[in-house]
Amino acid sequence: MKQTLRLFALMIAVINCAKAQSPQFSQFYANPIYSNPALAGDAGTPRLIANYRNQWASVGTPFQTAAFSFDSYAEDFGVGLGIQALHDQRGSALQSDQIAAQASYLVPFGGQKNYRFIGGLQLAWTSNRWNGNNLTYVSQFLGSVDPLAMPGVNQNRISASIGGVFENVPGTDKDASYWISGAWHNIGVDDDISIEHQRINFQIGTRIPFTRDPFFTNYLGGDGYRESALTMSVQVRKQGTSRQLDAGFNVLNSPLILGLWYRGLLFGETRRDALIGTAGWAMGKMLVQASYDLPVSSLGFDTGAFEISIWYGIDAIFRFTGKGGQDRKSRKCLKY
Repeated sequence: MKQTLRLFALMIAVINCAKAQSPQFSQFYANPIYSNPALAGDAGTPRLIANYRNQWASVGTPFQTAAFSFDSYAEDFGVGLGIQALHDQRGSALQSDQIAAQASYLVPFGGQKNYRFIGGLQLAWTSNRWNGNNLTYVSQFLGSVDPLAMPGVNQNRISASIGGVFENVPGTDKDASYWISGAWHNIGVDDDISIEHQRINFQIGTRIPFTRDPFFTNYLGGDGYRESALTMSVQVRKQGTSRQLDAGFNVLNSPLILGLWYRGLLFGETRRDALIGTAGWAMGKMLVQASYDLPVSSLGFDTGAFEISIWYGIDAIFRFTGKGGQDRKSRKCLKY
């Protein structure tokens, strides 16, 4: 009975989420063009990304989201291009599919190459489908008709998103970089029954490289020049009546990544959401990163989420070799 009541409560949450919330990723930094179209091409090399999220698997049909994207950067023109396909399954009742294309353009700020602004645009086609055949409604016991009890509803629409990033990229990879960014998603979509209701997000962060003490290297040079950095970021999101904060850090000591993040607001017992631990492997052309959401809200520990992200670059994305390794292109400035 307790499990049934919890499943019923989660289905109510599904319906409420369907009115306002787009799919979200705990590893938002590992799906950059979903967060902000201005980040298309930020690796400075052709890149394939796959993201998968599974949530609430222990209390019924899980919420599952999968995204596949490709982006690249044309250095001679300062243009980044990307494309993404996304599928979101919320229980057995709600599905959403999206195909989106992104373009970004880099402009040096004030004539200084270290300071630059990147603007981005996205056009997306989204199909939402509601299927209530497998659900039981209170109205059925009252002899009335519930509007959500219809066998199926399809909703297709086209929307636009815009974004911008202002960043400082130092001349050497030994100095810290920082950025501030914002994006406005689903412009032209103001229907609050759609899961793609307009959303706004802002990010601020820094990336601080550090060198490893020779005691921990092999004294031969190559191991000492592996990529090592501390990245910290805060993201604030608003969609409909929902507001959310993501804050945390990742430590990269190639090939290892470890991180800790918090999702939720800072005040109020019902505002807590989850602590997120991350672990990954990043070397050369590849990144594989996994995370788990440990709930700190009233929903309980069995409502966590597992997430995995995989990157593959045509050229090297992360450095693990010595000084003779490939130099980074001018656009290449991985933030996380």
